[in-house]
Order: sequence, then C-alpha cells, then structure tokens
Amino acid sequence: MRLILLSISLLFSSTVFSQSKQEKLDSFLKRLNVSWKKHNTDHFTFYVERDCFADNHIEQIQYDFELTRNRIIYFLGDSNFIDTASIIIVDTKEKIKSILGFEAQGFAIPESDIAIFLNSKNYPIATKHELTHYYAFKIWGRPYDNWLSEGLAVYYDNRWNGHPIDSLSKHLKDNKKLYSISSLIKSFYSLNPMIAYPEIGSFTSFLLSEYGSLNFKELWLKGFNKIQLIYKKKLKELENEWLKYLDRFKNENIDYSRHVR
Repeated sequence: MRLILLSISLLFSSTVFSQSKQEKLDSFLKRLNVSWKKHNTDHFTFYVERDCFADNHIEQIQYDFELTRNRIIYFLGDSNFIDTASIIIVDTKEKIKSILGFEAQGFAIPESDIAIFLNSKNYPIATKHELTHYYAFKIWGRPYDNWLSEGLAVYYDNRWNGHPIDSLSKHLKDNKKLYSISSLIKSFYSLNPMIAYPEIGSFTSFLLSEYGSLNFKELWLKGFNKIQLIYKKKLKELENEWLKYLDRFKNENIDYSRHVR
C-alpha cells in the first residue's frame, strides 16, 4: 500500500513558532547521523544523503519539483509566488520516522518552509501531494478544516493506490462502501483512510469542476459549517449531486477488496 501521510502539521505548531526556520531545519537534519549533500534550484534547497538513491537521481528530482511547483502555484492562482523551500529526502521508512517521529511517505511543514520525503526505488516520491499541501497553505492560508487540505492534495494528485480518484469512488459507491460526507466532516481521521482519502478527493473534484475554485477557496477559509452560505445548497443536496456525478466514471478493473471490509 502506498503510504501517504495524513497531513497533521498542527502537531508541529507549538515547536515551529518557538524556533527559527533555520533552527527547525537543523534540528531535523541532526536527527540522522548521515552525510548530507546540498543541491540548489531556483525555488528549492535539497538535502539528500550522499551517494544514496535521491543523490543519484537528483537532476530528475530537481526537474520534477520545479515543474510540479510551477503547475501547482498556477492552479492555486498565484503564478508570481516566490519562495525557497527546504526539501529533506531519505531512503527508508525508518529514517523518515527518526526525523518526524512517525512513518510517512511525505510531510509538509509550510510554517517553516520545509518538506520531508521518503524516496527510493521502492518508494516513489509524493511530490504532487505534499507540494499541494505546502503551496495551498502558503498561497491560500491555513484551511479552516485541516482535512480539506487532504481533499485538495488527493484531487491534485488525482490518484489513490494507483486508481483515478473518481473511478475509485464510483467503485466504492457501487459496492456501498462510501461514508456519508457528514461522517467525513465529523470523523475524518478516525475513518478508514483507504476510503476517506479518495472520497474527499473526489468530492473536492466535484466541487471544483461543478462550482469553481472561488467557492472552494472560500470553503477552505471558512469551513464546512458555512457550506450552505457559500454554495446556496445544503450539504446533503451537494452530496447527492456528487453521487450522481460519479456515474460519469467507470469502475472497471478495480480490485479494492483488501482495503475495505
């Protein structure tokens, strides 16, 4: 299973604001006794383990990050946004856990201009997902409901466990495995992430494609308790529209049985 970290950067807030950005970066780097190698591009400073997987593929990584960044900030409506992010890349789950304190494939800490990634031949780097978190926070601000950030990141990546998110949600709908949207709002992080994540990504896809980015950005800032004010419809009406929207997609050749009961 491709592990993409739940975006819970609020856990870091108390320490982020008590340390400078450089102090925070240094504290992460010092948690591993490795030889770090530094690579710079226009918008990133990469810290990779010398002679490890990322170091040996750094030119492709640099290209992918710059390209993905440019596409994301265009999608978010601010192509002129300027910053430099520090990117730490390690090659095992144990190492990223040593840095963060928990397992992850990636984790963005935009308050400190840092993102941390796992990358090896067995773990493709989660560039789109985490950079969407990072730049949405930078450009739109902190989301009112933190898991809304997950919906946007899954939507932008457009795949979950190898499947297009809308087709996978159609599959889950046909097999009566979807949660109600009200359940997602109330208990997102306690639900099965293999359902909750593609579902909120697909619902985000529906809101953006049918109602536009301005409404979604307002929802981002004000939260789901204001959804009727923003969309002029009750949540249940929007949910029913989304379920009909899913019928546009095919669920062929999806075997998801090991992820759902």
